Amino acid sequence: MNTKTSQFAAVLLLLAAAQVNAAVTPEEAQALKASLTPYGAERAGNAQGTIPAWDGKAPAVNPDAKGRRIDPYAGEKPRLVITAANLSEHAQQLSEGTKALFAKQPAFKIDVYPSHRTAHFSQGVYEQVFKNATRAKLANDGLTVEGAFGGIPFPIPKDGNEALWNHALSYRGQVTNIVSDKYVMTASGDRILTARSRTQRAIPFYDPAGASEQGNGEVSRTRIDYLEPAAISGQSLLSIEYVDSFAKQKDGWQYLPGQRRVRKSPSISHDAPDASGGGLVSFDDVNLFQGEQDQYHIKLLGKRELIIPANNNGLFAKASKDVVHKGLLAPEAVRWELRRVWVVEMTLKEGKRNVQAKRRLYLDEDTWQAVVSESWDAQGKLWRTGQAHTLLASDQPMSMTVSYVIYDLQAGAYVYAAALHDTGGVQFSGYTPRELSRFSSAALSSGGVR
Repeated sequence: MNTKTSQFAAVLLLLAAAQVNAAVTPEEAQALKASLTPYGAERAGNAQGTIPAWDGKAPAVNPDAKGRRIDPYAGEKPRLVITAANLSEHAQQLSEGTKALFAKQPAFKIDVYPSHRTAHFSQGVYEQVFKNATRAKLANDGLTVEGAFGGIPFPIPKDGNEALWNHALSYRGQVTNIVSDKYVMTASGDRILTARSRTQRAIPFYDPAGASEQGNGEVSRTRIDYLEPAAISGQSLLSIEYVDSFAKQKDGWQYLPGQRRVRKSPSISHDAPDASGGGLVSFDDVNLFQGEQDQYHIKLLGKRELIIPANNNGLFAKASKDVVHKGLLAPEAVRWELRRVWVVEMTLKEGKRNVQAKRRLYLDEDTWQAVVSESWDAQGKLWRTGQAHTLLASDQPMSMTVSYVIYDLQAGAYVYAAALHDTGGVQFSGYTPRELSRFSSAALSSGGVR
């Protein structure tokens, strides 16, 4: 091949890559005002009537002073109960990891309730999503989002990277304040409270006064102050995540009261072990997946109907002793519904290292947040499966996953994180740039409490 031909071929490849990562056309974006919801889900229900049409409405949840919200569906009964005995009849609507729990835990069952598509967001968020549809694009092999602000970047996704960025940038409020617990349940039935912490999160990406060209490049700042047990009380952790994970990966700082100083935190990304997870989970298991996309080939497998945890305000209202049981979260405490989900598969790139060699995420079409996950080890054996539980906060308005459980199918143990049962609810407030003063390395040393 001569030089001119080689150059021409290179230009074609660049143009092809640009097309793959380009935003949708204005004509395509009009679907967000017609057949799709303003967030990119299908407006219509399914043919069987078991998934309703989306109407943009949700019942009141009446939060109290601590952010606890009522269960608007407390009076409903399951329309279906799935057990090991009738599993084969419903296997097509369950993930591989969920089906594996029936084999691992004979007491597992799934109470399937009528489906309610309660997720809806503010008009301001919808307007930004519509703008993002035609201005957002990916660069640097999917590691950088350009042109997006104030809403999910890709409501009409064309590949797995776009779908996964929707999960990472899905709306979870502007500033949140949560006191929650993390439990490790051992295979022998020992329930261990490994951490009670206050987690505060400010999200500049959702600054209501901002714009795409004015953003500071940050997605969020998260501050965690540990309250219990005594061994870690007073410790604090600060992390910053960025829209351009190619140029700047997640930053972290740690305050240790015994040393009375703030230091740069060791790795808090990828598969670095989470010490409070008892060796069962990594930092990138937060919210079923919270990490950079650089380690995996990411493929969008399409959309399917799946039975998932949904509308779990009732779960959060229960005491932990009635939920955190040997082998499983109490099956009768968790509400499941039939929904449509996007399926994203992640396969480890050659030369990269992560203990989870393959992962699969199921993203709720109405929120873009991962609600079910599963992963395989380097030998190709199914290893972990996760479930995230959605809080309906129609007062904001929004729906978001809060607590999540990750089952180690090989060890027979699990980690249950962000549990609200004994601590209160989620408190929301509006974002202003002044919020960031509380989320700095300097503020860590003055704000720790022992």
